[in-house]
Amino acid sequence: MSIEESCLADLEKSLANNLFIKGAHPSLDDATTFAKFVEAKCVPDQDKYPSVWAWYSLMVLFEDEVLKSWKPVAEKQQQGGKGKGKEQGKKGKGDKKKEKEEKPKKEDDDDMDLFGEETEEEKKAKEEMKAKNKKEKKEKKKPIDKSHVILEIKGWEKDQDLEALAKKIISTIKKDGLQWNTGFKLEEVAFGIKKLVIAMLVEDEKCSVDEIIEELQSWEDDIQSVETVSFNKA
Repeated sequence: MSIEESCLADLEKSLANNLFIKGAHPSLDDATTFAKFVEAKCVPDQDKYPSVWAWYSLMVLFEDEVLKSWKPVAEKQQQGGKGKGKEQGKKGKGDKKKEKEEKPKKEDDDDMDLFGEETEEEKKAKEEMKAKNKKEKKEKKKPIDKSHVILEIKGWEKDQDLEALAKKIISTIKKDGLQWNTGFKLEEVAFGIKKLVIAMLVEDEKCSVDEIIEELQSWEDDIQSVETVSFNKA
C-alpha cells in the first residue's frame, strides 16, 4: 500500500503556505492524513515534496493520545450526549430497587456504634489520612503538560543563510524538556526577503518558552526579531 502521487501533490499545495492542513493549528484532518502515512509506511520524499516532508516531521512529535484528541467540537458534544443517554438507559428497575435497599442499610450501620464516639484526635487523624490519600491520588494521575510552539524568526540580510541559522538554533539551544522540530520552513516576506518558521515541543514544568525566546533575541548578529505564531497545549 502506498500514497498516490496525485494525493501527495495536492497535499504539497495545501501545505505550501501552512504548517498544518487547515492552517496554523492542528486539526482532525492532520491526524487522519498522518494515520494513512503510518498505515502505508510511507515517508514523503524531502526533495520532491518538501512541505509534506516538513509537516510529516512535525506530526511524528505528537503521541497517539494527542492525535486521537483532535476531533471536531460538535462530534465531542454528540459523543458526550450519547454516552450519557446509554448510561441512563442501562439504569432499570433493579438498580432503583437496589438503591432503596442500600439506603436503610447505611443508616443502620451509622446507628451501630460498637466502639463509642470518636475522639477529636481520631477525627483529626482520619481527616489528615483522607487528605493525604487524595493528594497522592491526584499526583499519580497528573499528566505531563506539554506545549507546541511555532516561532517566526527574521534575519538582517536578504541573502542571509536561514537554513544554516535553523541548524545552528537546533544544535545550540538544548534544554531538558525541549524538542525542536527539524522540519523548519522558509517563507517569503517581501522583495525576496524570507523568514524562518520553526516549531518546538516543550515540557512546561522543565522548560520556559520565554527563556528560549530571550536567548534567541540575544543573537543580535544573526536575528532581527522573534515572534510567537502559535502556542498550543500538546
